[in-house]
Amino acid sequence: MHETDLHLEPNEASDLCRVFTPDVLARHGWDRAFVTVLDEATAEDAPALLVHAAGAPLDEGWAAQRILTDAGLNAGKTEDAEACASRDGYVYLVGSQFGKKAGPLSAKRSWIARVSEQSIEESLAGGRAELEIVRFKFALHRAINDALAAVELLPVGPLGRQAYVEETIARGQLKAKSWSGTIRPTDHPINVEAAEFRANGNLLLGLRYPVSADGHPLLVELENVDELFDDPNAVPRCGNVWIIGDAGSVEAPTGFRGLDTHGGDRFDAVIGDLDASGKSATVLADHPEGAVAASEHVRFELPSDAGGVVGSKVVHHFGDVRRVEGVAVDHEGHAHYVIDEEGHVALRTLVFD
Repeated sequence: MHETDLHLEPNEASDLCRVFTPDVLARHGWDRAFVTVLDEATAEDAPALLVHAAGAPLDEGWAAQRILTDAGLNAGKTEDAEACASRDGYVYLVGSQFGKKAGPLSAKRSWIARVSEQSIEESLAGGRAELEIVRFKFALHRAINDALAAVELLPVGPLGRQAYVEETIARGQLKAKSWSGTIRPTDHPINVEAAEFRANGNLLLGLRYPVSADGHPLLVELENVDELFDDPNAVPRCGNVWIIGDAGSVEAPTGFRGLDTHGGDRFDAVIGDLDASGKSATVLADHPEGAVAASEHVRFELPSDAGGVVGSKVVHHFGDVRRVEGVAVDHEGHAHYVIDEEGHVALRTLVFD
């Protein structure tokens, strides 16, 4: 495993996705390029570009820089980017849909955005890339909860119910928010931490929380991504729910941290604990076993069926390294991981013979 300090601020990076065609990479003297998101910032300040100099050893030649963007009228109205995915020349960023560790849920975290790779490249010479943002105001929370209705989930717990659900409902009513009524008393708070596209164009959302009643990680398909950007009146529509049935357990429930694919509905993923221990997380106050699961890189394939249980294969176990936030497999089959470590963000590369 090779490690590179990315020297990015703020020091909270999440997810990875590959960007740029071979001709764009060659034009800049690179052989690999990834986007990651920095989740202690607004959406427009979240994306960062990680590049590798062509021909350099994989433990050398890396550079990182912020991608400057312009979000127009939505500037400053979002926070907590947690996932990214690329498709057809665009990079999509997804907010967590969650809240702070003590609650309540936050409408500023309920959003999806996209920026074109061409715009990213042009911004490298100065200026800002145009970032389109769709603010959901909990509409994606509603769609995911409706999709999860047929799945037996790990119970929210009394503290989470009060902090995330009841408190959010109360705030919406008290302040007469436009989203009041979108969150219901029986809902589960949703924490999205991974995203990747299926071959059919649906966006898979990997949930860190909730998980199944047996502690298995969940994927939910968002079916109308492009429509959300093209039609201001469109609402999120979620369909298939997938359960990774051999990952996690009742004793050590496991959620998603990152997703990657090279197409054909074959996916690489990072899975791990439900929240970070030692930070007064409400999820862990209700479910202390949610801090037990170690981080792993797993691989699985989704069939064309309408959701259900699938199996996975463990590619790598990270041992004592807990905060593995994303994975991307390059054109040579080497796996790259973004990891939050104390005081810095690290990119680690696992070289396969």
